[in-house]
Amino acid sequence: MRPLLRRVPQLQRLAVVDAVASAGGFTAAARDLGISQPAVSRHVASLERQLGVVLFDRSTATIHLTAAGQRLADGVSTAFAGLERVLADLGGDERTLVLAVQPAMASSWIVPALDALAEAASADIRLRIFDRGSELDAGGWDVAIVPGRGGWRQWDSTELFVEAVRPLAAPWYALDHHLDGESRPDELRAATLLHIDAVERPSMTWTEWFAAAGAKTPPPEPQFVYDSYPTVVQEALVGHGVVLGWRHLVGDLLERELLVPVGPAVERPEVGHHLCSPRGRNDHRIESLRTWFVDHIGASSGWST
Repeated sequence: MRPLLRRVPQLQRLAVVDAVASAGGFTAAARDLGISQPAVSRHVASLERQLGVVLFDRSTATIHLTAAGQRLADGVSTAFAGLERVLADLGGDERTLVLAVQPAMASSWIVPALDALAEAASADIRLRIFDRGSELDAGGWDVAIVPGRGGWRQWDSTELFVEAVRPLAAPWYALDHHLDGESRPDELRAATLLHIDAVERPSMTWTEWFAAAGAKTPPPEPQFVYDSYPTVVQEALVGHGVVLGWRHLVGDLLERELLVPVGPAVERPEVGHHLCSPRGRNDHRIESLRTWFVDHIGASSGWST
């Protein structure tokens, strides 16, 4: 017997941890997995007991991974990605379409629309979560929503919407710092700006947002730089600072008033999110999804620019 099976007799619990880490919470993971939120909590708690470590910090209103949890989540994600590549090489299931999306977009926009997407494509939709563009290079997906400038040589692509970004914060953080949706860039200088590293990310940075919003000088140097967008969003949700929010990635958080605008929205027409598929692939399911997205793209914009 493999040592893994001795440590974790029920391997589905690793899939639950992967879903929670990818979706950013127990409730979103439950929707993704098609099980109840209490069942997700029980699986995680049982795995923590088996391993003798705490995987998620539950001391605040919003959970986030502990150091041990992050190590496990990274390992599980790498292992699952490898298995997905092998299964793809063995031959795909024509009834299943793999849609690759970023974590924030998955939890706030795609997961709630899964039933409609499946109906549009006449196929089961399975999500593959990615954070950086290079994670798509190994394949194992049929269609992806990719940020960038478009024009990829290896993919056919259709722009769904241009990049629209505005700063967001937890309501009490905004109140404490006297910030609202009309705040100017200079008013944000006293706040903690939450940065994400720019490696393999075409998305707008704080420096670019300050310039686009009319500031004459760049923002202060970052105190902390995080390596994933869900982590930055979690930090904002617990009141640790201000995050740049992308339209269609944070609409759910705005609707639930977990985050509020603390500055103007700005657009970069040359950058957007694109529906991509391997070049030259003739698949009616992908074309049906393309039509669905184009028809419904305004439904969850999050704000008006």
